[in-house]
Amino acid sequence: MSHLTIGHANTQNIQASSEVQSLESVHQLVLEYLKQKADQSILDPEFKIRELSDRLQLQACQTPLQIEDRQKSKTIGRMTIGVSCGHPKWRVYVPAEILGKLPLIYSNHAILKGERISREDFRVELVPHNKIPHGAVTQERSLIGMRSKRAISANQIIKVQYLIPPYMVFKNQSVNIITKIGSIEVKSRGISLKSAVEGEQVDVQNQQSKKIIKGIVIAPNTVLIP
Repeated sequence: MSHLTIGHANTQNIQASSEVQSLESVHQLVLEYLKQKADQSILDPEFKIRELSDRLQLQACQTPLQIEDRQKSKTIGRMTIGVSCGHPKWRVYVPAEILGKLPLIYSNHAILKGERISREDFRVELVPHNKIPHGAVTQERSLIGMRSKRAISANQIIKVQYLIPPYMVFKNQSVNIITKIGSIEVKSRGISLKSAVEGEQVDVQNQQSKKIIKGIVIAPNTVLIP
């Protein structure tokens, strides 16, 4: 198996100059696509493809070559990229691989169950993508503000299963109450009787009437009365 490593060639204007399609033009198109696919999401990326056999004879494409990717959301690891021609019609599949590093997040110290996680609670280390454990958190922005579902020890890899969403309203704190009557929206103030996440039902005491009503958390410090 031979591999090509991506360079800086611009392949947008590659056109077939003979009756046989240049396989290099196919390879370069795939490499450029891989580069865009991994843009800014992979650190120290390396791009490889398995070259098509020299025995493969494709008619020169008279239209721009098209990329076909059934795993557009996959930005690292092994994948197969299709390249097709509209006239004359043909399609080939190129095995490819994107290598690189991803951030792996470790706790700096012990985190208690239910504790809100801040940036000071963890550190980020770069590791090869194939060393990332299943379920590990790799985006620090998705971690900040979350709460720990269980106790997390110091220097432990933080996984998604250890986390629960942040509270949108807090017990005994003031909230906005929105009540809809037809097309009319009435706003008032109240006190949440428990902490709750988005979409969760919560009891709220209206500050004026002192009545306890049930609502749904729809935004930070905001409860909708259906």
